[in-house]
Amino acid sequence: MSENIGPHVPQIGDHIRNHKQVRHKLAILLAALAMIMGLSFGAPKVVAAQGAGQKSDSVGGNGLIVNDRFWNDVDGKPMYMQGGGIFDFPDPATGKVSHFWYGVHFSQAEAYRKDPTHALTGNDFISVDVYKSANLTDWRYQGEALDRAQADAFASDFGGRHAGWVCRMGVAYVSELRTYAMLIQHEMPTDATGRNFDKKVMIATSNSPVGPFKAQRRIDMRDYGLGTSNTGDQSVFQDEDGTGYLIYSYGRGRGSAWAARIGAKEGQVDLLQPTKLYQGFGREGNALFKHAGRYYLAGSDLFGWDASRIHFQVADHLFGPYQPVNQTVIMDGSKADFGHITQTGFYYTLHGSQAETVIHCGDRWADFAGNGLGYNQWNPLSFDDSGTPRFNSMSRWKLDTDTGLWSVDEANDYVLNGSFEADRVSVGEQGYRDKDGNVIADIAGWQRVNPDAVKNVADAYGRVGDFDLRFAPGQSRSAAIVQDFDEPGHVPLHAGRFLLKLSYANPKGMDEARIAIEFGGKTSEINLAASTGTDWKQASLPVDLPGGHTKITIEVSGSPGQTLHVDDVSLKGVSEKGNETNDVADHDGNGTTTGPGGSASGSVESDKSLSVRPVTGSSGLSSSLAETGIAIGRAPVFVASCVAAGILLMVVAVYCRRRLIEQN
Repeated sequence: MSENIGPHVPQIGDHIRNHKQVRHKLAILLAALAMIMGLSFGAPKVVAAQGAGQKSDSVGGNGLIVNDRFWNDVDGKPMYMQGGGIFDFPDPATGKVSHFWYGVHFSQAEAYRKDPTHALTGNDFISVDVYKSANLTDWRYQGEALDRAQADAFASDFGGRHAGWVCRMGVAYVSELRTYAMLIQHEMPTDATGRNFDKKVMIATSNSPVGPFKAQRRIDMRDYGLGTSNTGDQSVFQDEDGTGYLIYSYGRGRGSAWAARIGAKEGQVDLLQPTKLYQGFGREGNALFKHAGRYYLAGSDLFGWDASRIHFQVADHLFGPYQPVNQTVIMDGSKADFGHITQTGFYYTLHGSQAETVIHCGDRWADFAGNGLGYNQWNPLSFDDSGTPRFNSMSRWKLDTDTGLWSVDEANDYVLNGSFEADRVSVGEQGYRDKDGNVIADIAGWQRVNPDAVKNVADAYGRVGDFDLRFAPGQSRSAAIVQDFDEPGHVPLHAGRFLLKLSYANPKGMDEARIAIEFGGKTSEINLAASTGTDWKQASLPVDLPGGHTKITIEVSGSPGQTLHVDDVSLKGVSEKGNETNDVADHDGNGTTTGPGGSASGSVESDKSLSVRPVTGSSGLSSSLAETGIAIGRAPVFVASCVAAGILLMVVAVYCRRRLIEQN
């Protein structure tokens, strides 16, 4: 037998070696195929490394209003609209009445939109821009209503120096002169120091609502009984008959509020019937709105660029008397997040076929205050049977301009002041006092337990906003902060699927730390106790809520030296199960609920929504800026992997076929 086999042994050995080489090559190819398929199905979807300046959207369009972001027009171009108003005028092109929105465009607004991590100084006027809309949500740019040259029209009277502050304006149609008049605060430097200004109100006119408006004159408000040459703050109110009124305050301290009709006198635009409406504590952001035939005089606290509660009085006639006399009432709902972190800007009343809706068009002076994203935050008011207004704070809502009805959008964020930006100061253990001397006892929208161990603190980590929340156990070894959704200011929570999310930093770890959401006798939570090192992390938890009573609690316990920082807490509705990301990373945690005392953990990942600095300050840690993530998701990786896998399978098939041919 050995003699018969022997001659074939070398050939068999070569054949075996060839098979080994084939198997080796096939193993390499299959390993590569496995790696590609692993990338395809296992690649995590990370948060897009979107610069904060890119976090923009239109107003919403098609009846959707989206707050807390920078707005674009219908052509996708940035809108820079501050200190203005919306007025209804005939469209010069069609003759049909349209909505015209005017607002001031500052150079700082452009810069802050690109990098909204810190407030900017200066207020360099570029233009008053004007947009047109048929539905209040889709806005088309009409051009510069007032350009820089017209703002500087009086430079020759001031040594050639350019205008400084140019803002707080509105437009009215003066029928006697058949002209459109713009009234705007206007300051001219009186010397080269840049500290002394001649402050007045400039009047500019145009034969079209879209301009161009030409400067006519500057008026001294002392000639109208005000007592100062300038207004403190001002806006323009358009009544139902089309008449415009300047609503303004005393130039120093804002201790009185006034109204004057914008009309004609001696052949030129002028203020008629200047009337004092209020005398008392200072109120700025002066504006007027009308609902069900009654007039409401609104204003803000003297908090400067920062957010404020909404103050109001009411009267049966525009020129008063306003009740309560020389006192203001804080509007219900506005305390929870200070009017969605805004100052009163202006109001627009929509007269629909089924309802009359007043929109609070708040100015978020973020470029100068550094308190979040977006310059315009719009929210509707509601009224009880007595006519008392209530502010409804929402991040997303829908408006039907035909009927006048509004509704909460499914993706609304139900957490109020989740960025902790409403209070302009760090809230101490005993709270703080407003400019009237009244105590604001706690962080807006939240209730603290052991407030000596939890407060909003100045953000020092390169994030959006001035503040984040810090837990620092000291004398109180534990602390908590609670938001109850049944408290005033919240719109009713609908049943559905939501995503609870927050960003946090925990440099040294805590003995215990969690965020919990309680609803329907159940509790779900995310454990935050583990150290994050020098990084901020983002945690989220999908949860199905039945509606009704809901409460969020963040609680910690630890030792002196341990700190937990929290920011950007949100609870947003998601349209369907499996779509809980809502612009953030897809998480694996199911977040199943348990009964009282139980818990369900969410998922945690690096917070790469912005370039951020590591935690410093209380922890003493320092490092360079955290590296920004890459905008990548499952879909592009899956497609690329499938293509690569297909090519590799073809190579394997051709190779195997060739080997079979050679063997035969």
